[in-house]
Amino acid sequence: MSDLLLAGAYAGGAAGAILTLLSHIAPRLGAGNFIRDLDDPQIFGRAISHREAHFIGILVHLVACILSGLIFALGVERAWLSGFHVLPMLGWSTFVLLLSSCIIMPLEGHGFFGRKHDAWFVVDAFVTNLLWGGLYLTFIRLWT
Repeated sequence: MSDLLLAGAYAGGAAGAILTLLSHIAPRLGAGNFIRDLDDPQIFGRAISHREAHFIGILVHLVACILSGLIFALGVERAWLSGFHVLPMLGWSTFVLLLSSCIIMPLEGHGFFGRKHDAWFVVDAFVTNLLWGGLYLTFIRLWT
């Protein structure tokens, strides 16, 4: 694995870890928790506790961030993307949002585009993806 791909995976993971940390600090600062637990959590048809579901959600989030960073770096390395710039990252963040809204969110019980919560859930997810992209670009520029 090339150094660029490793840096991309590390940058994606670091950005995801910071966002996970912020999501745990924000409710303590009065932001509230906007994600409601609607259903009893299950995985592969087996009931699990809310703590296990929370841990699995964090794990899925971090793996998705690492893979997103790795794939973006692969795109830059293979010249599919023009580089580590704002415009390609804006497109990539939007693509990742669409992918996660159609696959990951329904699997986690949020529904397509988070429709089980409210109409603003997808806007929050878009802003979060843009923040991830900004953090990713900051880290990748530091490490390359």
